[in-house]
Amino acid sequence: MENTIGIGGLGPLSSPGISWAGHELRDGMALAVQHVNAAGGILGKSLALIFEDTCGHTNAGLAAVEKLINDGIDAFAGEYHSLVANVFLDRIQESGLPFVCASCTLDAITERRLSSVFRLAPPQSYGWQIYADFLGAEGFRHVVALQEENQYWTSGSKAIELRLQELGVRFTRLSAAPGSVDPRWWIRQVQSIASYDPCPDMLLLLLSDENAVQVTMDEARSCGFVPPYCFFGDPAGRTGFPEWWQTAPAVSTKVPFLSYMRWSGLTRIGRRMIREFEKQHARQPTFVALEGYDSVLALARAFEEAGGTDPESVCSALRRIPVEGTRGTINFSSEPNGVVHQQWKWPPVCVMAYDRAPRQFGEAELFWDSQLGLANAANRLRAPQRAFSSGG
Repeated sequence: MENTIGIGGLGPLSSPGISWAGHELRDGMALAVQHVNAAGGILGKSLALIFEDTCGHTNAGLAAVEKLINDGIDAFAGEYHSLVANVFLDRIQESGLPFVCASCTLDAITERRLSSVFRLAPPQSYGWQIYADFLGAEGFRHVVALQEENQYWTSGSKAIELRLQELGVRFTRLSAAPGSVDPRWWIRQVQSIASYDPCPDMLLLLLSDENAVQVTMDEARSCGFVPPYCFFGDPAGRTGFPEWWQTAPAVSTKVPFLSYMRWSGLTRIGRRMIREFEKQHARQPTFVALEGYDSVLALARAFEEAGGTDPESVCSALRRIPVEGTRGTINFSSEPNGVVHQQWKWPPVCVMAYDRAPRQFGEAELFWDSQLGLANAANRLRAPQRAFSSGG
């Protein structure tokens, strides 16, 4: 890589990972590389993106990191699956190469306070608490988590539970080991508590397997757990993306999801990125593509500031320089304790949902904004409803 500066991209491009997310990351990163090189590159060199498939699996993620190190890359960027990233971080730290984590939200990623790890996405405890604020503002009274038992879903569920307790909203967790139950089991459990006061009016889909999510939603519909009496929630955001619309359009509307961008708040860089992305891919990007784009911009700016690719110098530059990204000015902040360690504090966090299918990502309705609260008090996801009576 004598005449280039190599960025090793990481993300799931195949099963069992969420492949749309990996492609969004890769496409956003590739566009940023194009733009940097078209503007003259960095220090007389071109950026080069080498993107490896982590498959949403820890072993594949470790293998991808090892391959990129052997390829002689100068920095890492990307990844979508938090549990995968949390496993390969030690190898990246050992290599000394900087890693700009684009999309993973698990608190542990920054709580570990690794010197070479920087994060763009908000920590889960922050973003999911905002989701809970939205649920409280919308008037939900009994939130039920259908939760697979793993570190990611458990930590997210606890973040929502703690905030809802503060807001006086009832919370029930129904949990099972991954793959241990028929997906229809979840709704049978909901039926068993349907007579509670208040009755369940929001079911959080904290399940990894997309087929299980879809079967669970279909079963809920057949038993009458549907809007306006009972809603689904997907804080992890799968219901916001194109592949979901292709497989489950009938159950995709009015499912609020977290989005780490607001269309009205895009910078000039963000607006340009959107235009160019649409030209190349004939669709609007999701926020995941913008996270990928921003991760490359941050590294490019750090290489320039450092005057080269020396890892310690690049990490030092990332710690001190602001970077204008697609969604605002990125500063990697650190605090003495907790999750704010080389963390962008904070990217935009919004709650959005679609009112019909299929839609472009930019057509999702904004219901809650971390800075503004309710986006439009006259256009709520739900109105106060009479109690639900299960016909199951």
